[in-house]
Amino acid sequence: MTPLRVLVVAPTSPLAASLVEWLTEAGHEVILVTSFLAGKARLELAPSVLIAEVRLGDYNGLHLALRAKASSIPALVIGNPDPVLEREAERLGVAYLTHELSRSALLNALDPAAVPAASPSSSSGLSFVSWDELPGVKQRDESASPTRRTLLSPRM
Repeated sequence: MTPLRVLVVAPTSPLAASLVEWLTEAGHEVILVTSFLAGKARLELAPSVLIAEVRLGDYNGLHLALRAKASSIPALVIGNPDPVLEREAERLGVAYLTHELSRSALLNALDPAAVPAASPSSSSGLSFVSWDELPGVKQRDESASPTRRTLLSPRM
């Protein structure tokens, strides 16, 4: 396997230590951060892949995975077994691994054939809509406020 530049976002120390050890022993370069904001900033370094824990304070690893995917960076998210999060990850094209992770399972997941290809044009379930186009939002007088806000929202 070609060495990868892996961004790891893991606030849990034992998991972070294991990931760093396994990845560096396999010859990969590791960038380790412990928060969503730091992970978001490090995505600008264009890593080969993102590995993020699901629980990242106010945000979660899937939020970060979406940002990675928008930049064509494949992502893996690690969390407790959770059918809802696992389905959401699958829908987003993100690999979901559980904390019962082993070194071999992690390295196998990094195989390019196993990591879902991230592409901004792939069906991520997102589209751009204007604030005024959201259901239930009262239309406002554009002459009073010409500024339009754009949100990233689930496709309808």
